[in-house]
Amino acid sequence: MRRTLSLLILGTVLFGCAGPAGQTRGGQTHYLLGVSYLQEQNPTLALNEFLQAEAFDSQDPEIQAALGQTYQLKKAYAEAEKHYLRALRLKQNDPQIQNNLASLYLDMQRWDDAIRYFRQAAGNLLFTRQVLALTGIGYAHQQKGEHLEAVVVLQKALEQNANAARTRFLLGESYYALGNTDLAAQEYRRALHAAPDYVQAHFRLGLAYVKLGDKELAAASLREVVRLAPGTDLGEQAISYLRIIK
Repeated sequence: MRRTLSLLILGTVLFGCAGPAGQTRGGQTHYLLGVSYLQEQNPTLALNEFLQAEAFDSQDPEIQAALGQTYQLKKAYAEAEKHYLRALRLKQNDPQIQNNLASLYLDMQRWDDAIRYFRQAAGNLLFTRQVLALTGIGYAHQQKGEHLEAVVVLQKALEQNANAARTRFLLGESYYALGNTDLAAQEYRRALHAAPDYVQAHFRLGLAYVKLGDKELAAASLREVVRLAPGTDLGEQAISYLRIIK
């Protein structure tokens, strides 16, 4: 299971609208323009603005964290790590920066480092996105093949938000890997209850039904994949499975 799992907190969710404290007017202007470009999903223009903001104040942790997430989006992972770590030196124990650094380590497949920083973020009682951090811990354990550990932490995340579709899906994946297909199918269905157009959940539920011997329900789930994601790799895989189970 090597799907991308984005747990990066973007834009004003992380930084707010007022801009970093103590910035000069010019630095704040470039910073806020960078945030707006991130919201528009244009990391190249965002990077240009954040670099100009850094020229005004290289010691502002919010600017450093913004550079980190922008480099991460552009897959310049070494640069992203450098700026996240600098941000944490300037603003120690900030859970949102820790969360984003952990998400970078997921992208870099540095699972133990991801777990370390997600744990730090999740352990901060002032962090409002603990479900996100716990989900990241679970995903990292899955990538290490530690599915029992993943189940424990993902269940803990769901205690905080039972409708977290991605967390439900990942819990289903660990149950599937552990050979408990019934529980896996149950979690895929719960994920779809929270997010009816969750294509991967439809696909994995279809495979679970195949394994459980229910071809009719399997076909229904796989047809949803074809409907929701025509022409994609997942859609083409669903078509192949539909041909097999006829």
